[in-house]
Amino acid sequence: MQNRLNLWQRLKPEYKKQLKKSNKKYSYKMASIKDELKNTYWFTDVKYGTAFDVMTPNKLDFLGDAFNANKGYE
Repeated sequence: MQNRLNLWQRLKPEYKKQLKKSNKKYSYKMASIKDELKNTYWFTDVKYGTAFDVMTPNKLDFLGDAFNANKGYE
C-alpha cells in the first residue's frame, strides 16, 4: 500500500519554482503556503487565499492543474 502524498509533494516542480521566485521577498507568505500544502491532501481543501497565491504567479485557471496525480488513489 502506498502512502498518500501531500499537496506540497505533488506540486509540479515548475510551479514550485515559480512560487518560490514570486514570493522571494515574502518569506512569511511562502512559509504559510508551504505549511498549508504540506498539511493538505486534497486540492479542494485548500483555503481560497492559498489557492489564489498558488494560481496567480503560475497563471493557472484551475488549482488542480498545479499538482501531479496521486498514483494509487485515483
